[in-house]
Amino acid sequence: MRFKPSQVGVALIEMLVAWVIGMVVVGAVLATYLSTGQTGRLQSAFAQMDEDAQIGLRILSSDLLMAGYARPVSRDADTAVLVKTYNGRPVFGCDRGFQTAAVNTAAQCGGSVNSPAIEITYEADVYNSVVTEGKPSDCLGNSFQEGEFGITYNRYRVNSGALQCTGPKGNAAPLVDNVERLQFWYGEADSTDPRKLVRYVTASVVQDFNLVLSVRVCLLITSAEAVITAEDGALKFYVDCELAPQASSDGHLRRAYFGTTALRNKMPF
Repeated sequence: MRFKPSQVGVALIEMLVAWVIGMVVVGAVLATYLSTGQTGRLQSAFAQMDEDAQIGLRILSSDLLMAGYARPVSRDADTAVLVKTYNGRPVFGCDRGFQTAAVNTAAQCGGSVNSPAIEITYEADVYNSVVTEGKPSDCLGNSFQEGEFGITYNRYRVNSGALQCTGPKGNAAPLVDNVERLQFWYGEADSTDPRKLVRYVTASVVQDFNLVLSVRVCLLITSAEAVITAEDGALKFYVDCELAPQASSDGHLRRAYFGTTALRNKMPF
């Protein structure tokens, strides 16, 4: 059976139409796949950021809740004030970091980089710290040995893109990755009315850390991978810890997370 020339032309046109339709369908499927893949990457990045922020804020909040805690050992007969094993400042901060690595003494400011740091001090025991070898420990799980005074000086800062703690024995370790910035504001009470919280200020403006009743924390978290594409240009804009608008230039998502914790061992009654 022979096709007429007109039938051959019709068959070719039908093939071309089918080919075009097939390419459109394949293109639509590919676009959907790519869009779904990018959406999945963005959702995974946001979930990772939320998780990192929650862990970091929980670590800091747990320590801040213990700031200033110490066992009462006696009571002043005249004033009825409890005498504790530690009566020093519960927290101490520096806008540019500390002078030296942590030791088992109170910190002093003297850092050279714009990286705020905080020192949280309290008496560690088996109820308010991780128990290591049956003994209380610092922020890194280093246990206090028999005969050692259990006052821990936990110092937190951001170093190499991670929230880091340095314990009173001088060793340091990262606790949470993907942290770009750590910022603190200290809620300071009126010197004449310790029940009245009058302002939140950065460390360099605090007049007396013994009057600090609460601490506000900001963690600027980044995504572990660069996930922003040209089509997601709006996602590169974010607000930093100072509530200033910024733009990401490396393809990583960024988001500032805030939390406020009252120092319950310093709250007046």
